[in-house]
Amino acid sequence: MNDSPHRANRNTFWAHVFVEELCRGGVRAVCISPGSRSAPLTLAFAARADVEAFTIVDERGAAFFALGLAKASGRPVALVCTSGTAAANYLPAVLEAHLSRVPLVVLTADRPPLHRDVGAGQTVDQLKLYGTATRWFHEVGEPVMREADLRRLRGLAARALFESCRPPAGPVHLNFAFRKPLEPTTVPGDVPPTLAAEPAPAAGARPYSRAISSPPVAGPDVLERLAERIRAAPRGLILCGPMTFAPRLDGAQGDGAASGRAAGEGAPADGNHSEAEWPAALAILARRCGYPILAEPAAGIWCGEHDTSRILANSEAVLRVPEFRSQLTPQLVLRFGGMPTNRHVEVLLDEHPDCPLVLVNESGAWLEPTHHPLELICAEPAGFCSALAERLQHHKPRHGWLAGFWRADRLAGEALDDWFTAPPPLGLGDEYFEGRVFRELAALLPAGSVQFTASSMPVRDLAAFSPLTARATRHLVNRGANGIDGTLSSALGAAAYARRAGVPAVLVTGDLAFFHDANGLLTAKTHDLPLTVVLINNDGGGIFEFLPIAEFGAPYERHFGTPHGIDFAALCAAYGVSLSRPLDWAGFRAQVSDSLRRPGMRVIEVRTERRRNREQHRQTWEAVAARVAPAFPPGWAQR
Repeated sequence: MNDSPHRANRNTFWAHVFVEELCRGGVRAVCISPGSRSAPLTLAFAARADVEAFTIVDERGAAFFALGLAKASGRPVALVCTSGTAAANYLPAVLEAHLSRVPLVVLTADRPPLHRDVGAGQTVDQLKLYGTATRWFHEVGEPVMREADLRRLRGLAARALFESCRPPAGPVHLNFAFRKPLEPTTVPGDVPPTLAAEPAPAAGARPYSRAISSPPVAGPDVLERLAERIRAAPRGLILCGPMTFAPRLDGAQGDGAASGRAAGEGAPADGNHSEAEWPAALAILARRCGYPILAEPAAGIWCGEHDTSRILANSEAVLRVPEFRSQLTPQLVLRFGGMPTNRHVEVLLDEHPDCPLVLVNESGAWLEPTHHPLELICAEPAGFCSALAERLQHHKPRHGWLAGFWRADRLAGEALDDWFTAPPPLGLGDEYFEGRVFRELAALLPAGSVQFTASSMPVRDLAAFSPLTARATRHLVNRGANGIDGTLSSALGAAAYARRAGVPAVLVTGDLAFFHDANGLLTAKTHDLPLTVVLINNDGGGIFEFLPIAEFGAPYERHFGTPHGIDFAALCAAYGVSLSRPLDWAGFRAQVSDSLRRPGMRVIEVRTERRRNREQHRQTWEAVAARVAPAFPPGWAQR
């Protein structure tokens, strides 16, 4: 064995230089799946004390784990795998990262060109394997032992980080071709003794190259024109869907400005603090406009000590009341983040197709599926809100519009509280209801907690039933492609961040999403990750019960309802993970509270019945309508 393993041969040297530069640029975590061809990269990462390495056998799970960790930490996370279908298994997570704008640095090992397209084993076409889903692709090529090529390699690492983090953030893909030997076997003369493994001494510990992006700002003329539109439109709305914030890699290793959140910190480390300032900045703008905020927990404004008085906690409930919604005639809509999960927000917009919409995002991405008359403003959201609010400081909004929303929201909240606690037939009493899970959790989670919620039915119930709280909880969702695959692994990645930050992590998931990513149970065990999983088990695809296809008898149940009968306790036991089934809400609260205080992973299973769940939702909305509708006679919105 060579005394300096990274100088054993050109492969180990090449990988060492590249990984060294990635780490200087701000990478602090890597997810590695075992493989021979990727050994040089694996060993280069393994040799570093400043990088947390997670070994995850299943490449699909590894990619979603990296996605969850990058989403929670705000830092780009590296992925390493061998050649062939291993790289193809990254695709679902790469697509989600692309659509939800999460920075990943995908490093795939490959056969050298002489083995490609000639029938060599474990060889597929990996060039631009992920198509348009990456921000940047580069074929690194075979290692070349010249100073000029090492400078190029260091520049590639810097560019990979920049491309993954500049708005819109997302995945990048670099493909490395390695010939044997792949292990640190000494090859005499392979690495010239004159080649330096480190950048020039003058650079010190800073990156060899780096790029700095500044957040875009709206010009004074744009802000003044929009302020005038707001003054002329007293009946306006602010919509907030899932928010993502561009990572910053403006600083060198150790200077506290590397990207998003530094390890173990609860606030962004970049110089703009956009994520930390966003809730308060939006609250001030809403107050100056006199507009209600229709948002959801993943918008990043739902929980905390900032002003939440303009946020409608029950917007899904009130917009389902025809007597209320039919009288709304919005004159202007300001929208931030992705399209809200709340279906009846989109219904309201569809009912007013000529209402102008102003969309604000940092990347300038055209994310407007309702096709309203649109003004797209490319600006960092927190700074934009502050600048626009400044121009509205003397504006005196009419409060009749906002007061109506406040009253409807209060009545809906009271109706929900009564319905969830009153004994039958006046309410659900102690009967399990999937939507109530989120109300119960909100009261149990301590400040700083990270809650990951699965797509399909759970994320809809989160948006509909989770209350506002003064305790800051970070809500994370995979709402780029809206898939259920990789849910457990994504949550475990978020849990890895939460462990460093010293806060609890929770996942709320349906049974199909949990089963779909059951391999993640091995990751939880291997890395002893602290995660409380609330498993809502209705034995199939519960969301289909709410669609017209549910009325089509046996074909529906077999091909859409998909009952599985899985014993999740036995499944979890195979991985050494405990599962419990509380009998009532008191037991649920006790078990969740206990789990949040313990290390490791625990699954708390809440069993429900799909058809009954649909009926419970119907009854819930009827209870809200009975309370809200009488309070809004015709003409209230025009007063």
